[in-house]
Amino acid sequence: MQHKFLASLLFSVIGLGLALAAYAAPLGNTGVDGSLGALLALIGAGVTAAGTGLLVLGVMPNRGVLVFVFVLLLAAGLTAVAAWFLMQFVFAAAMGAAFLSFIFAFFSSVRRTAS
Repeated sequence: MQHKFLASLLFSVIGLGLALAAYAAPLGNTGVDGSLGALLALIGAGVTAAGTGLLVLGVMPNRGVLVFVFVLLLAAGLTAVAAWFLMQFVFAAAMGAAFLSFIFAFFSSVRRTAS
């Protein structure tokens, strides 16, 4: 289990919930409810959350993690841009935070000290 990607998972799941709320619009008119752009942003957030979940659970082999993290970084960044263009700024901020937490988690190392 890779604990350093838990923040990315949290922001991705928050983004997925916000994308679902923007697409389905249970609380009123969002202006993008039911549109193709909102559906694509929902798919992007779902792929990011599912991929991050696989990464946190450690299902990936070690040699493919670099490419997988790059693809998830790209998915989070492009979904944030899509949310920005849909004028869903909280959704864009959540996916931007997922993007930044991917960068931080990738370059951070888990240091263990002997006790």
